[in-house]
Amino acid sequence: MTQQWLTFLSDYGFEDAFLGVCKGVIARTAPDVRILDVMHLVAPQDVEQGGAVLASAIPYLPAPAVHLALVYPFRAKTARGVVIRTADGSTFVAPDNGLTSQAWDVEGGAVGARLIDNPELWASTPARTFRGRDVFSPVAARLASGLPLEQVGTELEVDELERIEVRQPIVESDHVHGEVVQVDHFGNLTLNLQRTHLEQAGISIGDDVELRCSGKSLVVPFLLTYGEVDRGRLAVCEDSFRTVTIAVNSGSAAARLRAGRGEPLVISRSTTTARGPVTLPPEPTYTLR
Repeated sequence: MTQQWLTFLSDYGFEDAFLGVCKGVIARTAPDVRILDVMHLVAPQDVEQGGAVLASAIPYLPAPAVHLALVYPFRAKTARGVVIRTADGSTFVAPDNGLTSQAWDVEGGAVGARLIDNPELWASTPARTFRGRDVFSPVAARLASGLPLEQVGTELEVDELERIEVRQPIVESDHVHGEVVQVDHFGNLTLNLQRTHLEQAGISIGDDVELRCSGKSLVVPFLLTYGEVDRGRLAVCEDSFRTVTIAVNSGSAAARLRAGRGEPLVISRSTTTARGPVTLPPEPTYTLR
C-alpha cells in the first residue's frame, strides 16, 4: 500500500534554508506525499535528545508512515544511512547512529534494514556534506510514494544497527535514582521515570517527596499536574506522555533548579508528614463524532 505520510525531525532549525530545501526536494520527488513536521529545534548534533523526542512522539503520529530523522555528527563510522522497517509496517530513514532506535521499539521493533547505497535514488550530483538534502530526503520521499524497501540498497542485519542505550532508573525501598532526559520549551524537566517507579519506592500521588537535584534538596508535592500548586511553586507530576516531570506552575523548573539534560537526581519519601494517597479521578472518555 502506498504510504502518503512522511514525518520529519531534525536539528536544522529555522534560521537557514536547510529545512526548506529538504522539504522542497521531497515535494519535487513525491508531490502527493504529505509532510508532518515533528521537531526541527533538536540541539545541534544531539542524537540522544532527538531520539528521545522522536520516541515520545511516535505513538501520536500516523501509522504506518515513513519517518525521516536527521540528527548526526558527520563521522566516518556513523555516516552511513539506513532504512529500517518495523513490525507495524512503518519505515525509518536516518543515519546509523541510534537516533531512531528507541522509536523502533514503540513501533513493535525492527524487522528489516537496508543500507542507503543505491545512488540511482539520490540527487544526480550529491554534495559531500549536505546528505540530508541529496540522499536522505529523496530516498524518504520515494519510500513514502511506495518504493519497495529492497530497492534502497544492500540488506543489513538488524543486529548490526547502532542503538542508543537508555539509562534505567534505580529503585530502592524508599527512594528512586533517575535523571533528566529532556528539557522542553517551558523549562519542564522530563525524567526517565514512570509513576510506577515511585510507587515501588512507596511514594503515592498526593505525598510530599524530597527532591535532591543539582546540589539542592527540596520538599515538594507529587501530584497529577503542576496546576494543583500555586503560581511559582515547584511540583513533581506526570506530563501528557505519562512520564514523571518536574515543573513550576507558570515558571521554569530548569531555571529554578539550574538543571539540564543528563542531570542525576533522587526522589525519596519525605521525612515530613506525608499528605497521604488521594483518590484518582477516572480516566476521561471521549465520544467520536
